[in-house]
Amino acid sequence: MSFIDRFRKQIGTRSRGRVIPFNVRAWKFRTFKKDLTEIDLFVACVDALARNIAKIELRAVQKKKDDVSVVDRSSDLARVLKKPNEFMTEYDFLYKVAALYYTSNNVFIWPEYDEKGTLISLWPISYRNFSVVDVDGVLVAKFQLNYFNTYSVPYSQLIHLRNHYLNDDLFGESNDVILPAAELMDAQNQGIINGIRNSALIRGILKSMNVLKDSDIEKARDKFVSDNLRASNNGGVMVLDGKFDYQPLESKPYMVDADTMEQARKKIFDLLGVNEDFLQNKFDSNGYESVYEGRIEPFCIMLTQAMTAKLFTDRERGFGNEIEANMARVKYQPMSTVVQVINATQQLGLFMRDEYREMLGYAPLGAERGGDQIMIAVNNYQPIEGDNDDGTDD
Repeated sequence: MSFIDRFRKQIGTRSRGRVIPFNVRAWKFRTFKKDLTEIDLFVACVDALARNIAKIELRAVQKKKDDVSVVDRSSDLARVLKKPNEFMTEYDFLYKVAALYYTSNNVFIWPEYDEKGTLISLWPISYRNFSVVDVDGVLVAKFQLNYFNTYSVPYSQLIHLRNHYLNDDLFGESNDVILPAAELMDAQNQGIINGIRNSALIRGILKSMNVLKDSDIEKARDKFVSDNLRASNNGGVMVLDGKFDYQPLESKPYMVDADTMEQARKKIFDLLGVNEDFLQNKFDSNGYESVYEGRIEPFCIMLTQAMTAKLFTDRERGFGNEIEANMARVKYQPMSTVVQVINATQQLGLFMRDEYREMLGYAPLGAERGGDQIMIAVNNYQPIEGDNDDGTDD
């Protein structure tokens, strides 16, 4: 059965007499007034966040009683986390989820299972509109996809991530608060473009000193353009007799002042929690750490918690099964800082050999080659001059 066929399946079980403390019939996704993906700065910020989030590694783990995590690398879930669906790699999946999250503030991921109940795919849903309705006590999510087809699926089956989760009981808020700044930036771009177009269309006014017929006016205009405004007029000199007066027009685009534009840019940066250095990859370790702590890590916590809740049963979660985000590829530190960390910890036995190799950017050795051995530096004893092996002085 195909992805679309499974997505279209009707609800199999329904429950009656369920008490829901919200007015579910009023839940409906509020679409944006304008498309923020047309604003270049907004797209660049979302892209920068999505590119860095897509570097994380999702993995299924089981935490034992001693708080040691055992990584699952062979189950169907582990396979799907590495290749979420037939069209996406792990990087593609994480990029898509992050981009949808910051653009629409609501992300829906549909886990696809086969007839035996085995997880086979994870699908981020791109939609135009979304609503939830109550069907005999069961919440049903209805999606109008980007190609206008509409499908329904039980809301309980979806992994739902939400940003700006403030007023609504189910959805994250829209990005309407940023629209004034986005519209200002769009107006600036449109003003520049229209100014260039207008300057190419109307260059001046040719005024006749006498009254002419309409046909003579057109002939005079065409002759003036042919004689003076064509590309072959390399000298750039116009010659007119006393019958005409030429008044050139200068078309200048309206420019918003620099302070106003900077305020508009700052609003978009503030909404997405990034800065220009992060956007242009000019950050240092402190600058990257601030974005990591404020944006990337909270997103990963939310994603892994939501996936854990939906992909494991209560019993499985009770045995310590969860989805974990390995942040090793995301954390940014210059090599000098990494070396300082290694020197400061090598005598404490805090890290395994493969963890040190990972810090330095090398591939792991694996347990069979000693990669899981705790590394402890041993200082060789050097006798001090004047000491004897028996502990007595000369």
